[in-house]
Amino acid sequence: MSSKIYFSNNQSRSFSWWLTRALTSFILYLPQKQSLRMGKKLLLKPVRRTVKNVPSNMQLERIVIPEGEIQLYKRGQGPIVLLSHGWSGSASQMFPLMEKISKAGYQAVAFDQLAHGRSSSDEANLFLFIKTMRHLVSHFENRHRIEAVVCHSMAAAAALNAITNPYPMLLIAPVFDFLNSLFEKVVESGVPKQLLVNVLNDLEKQHDMKISQIDPRDKVKNYPGNIHIVHDRGDRFTPHSISETMSQKHQQVNLVSTNDLGHGRIINSDETWQVFTDMINEQQMKVAN
Repeated sequence: MSSKIYFSNNQSRSFSWWLTRALTSFILYLPQKQSLRMGKKLLLKPVRRTVKNVPSNMQLERIVIPEGEIQLYKRGQGPIVLLSHGWSGSASQMFPLMEKISKAGYQAVAFDQLAHGRSSSDEANLFLFIKTMRHLVSHFENRHRIEAVVCHSMAAAAALNAITNPYPMLLIAPVFDFLNSLFEKVVESGVPKQLLVNVLNDLEKQHDMKISQIDPRDKVKNYPGNIHIVHDRGDRFTPHSISETMSQKHQQVNLVSTNDLGHGRIINSDETWQVFTDMINEQQMKVAN
């Protein structure tokens, strides 16, 4: 249900809108614990896409973090490029890009977020995305050299909150205006705003974070490394205009705009690969100097 809420562009008040409104409004009148449980099931349960066709030369590994078990996918040898998918996605979305990265002399490491792909848990949210990214960055920093980070959609917001070292970062169709977009999509779907407020308040207590303090736009200006964005002008889910604003406001942000690649196809596009290549070459020149 959450993916129908967050990835819908239907703003009309159809019969299904009114039905959703009636059913979800009823949740607000239930006892608090029951209301929160049902609200989280509605808003925090992504579509779990089955990871199929894992390449035979892909190394699989599971890592246990305090929040659950994370499925890793590794390909190639060399410095690590860490890749992360967005909401209701999976690491398999990035398998073609990982192949190119491994052939370029790097170890491409992708993972399924909690409640996605082959990782554990039935619940996901931005707080968990951030915590997972922090654990994995720490895990690999202690064992290998991280060369770059590649993130799609909501994972971009998580990475900007989780990473403090100046790794070059490639953000594909990033979510910047997370909170406003979240409320807009929920209200458009017919779900009462108060139900989302209640769930967010509970998550803030659970994870000891404030939603107002993890705005990715605020993190961009303080990020110590270079940020490269590739974003399609016609993206229906994450506004290209905000990426454009970020590139205009911040010197360390470079934007490449595309056409007709949407929110998903852009991940493995030639344009994204070119931006990645340029980013790595820029980093190598910086290290050499």
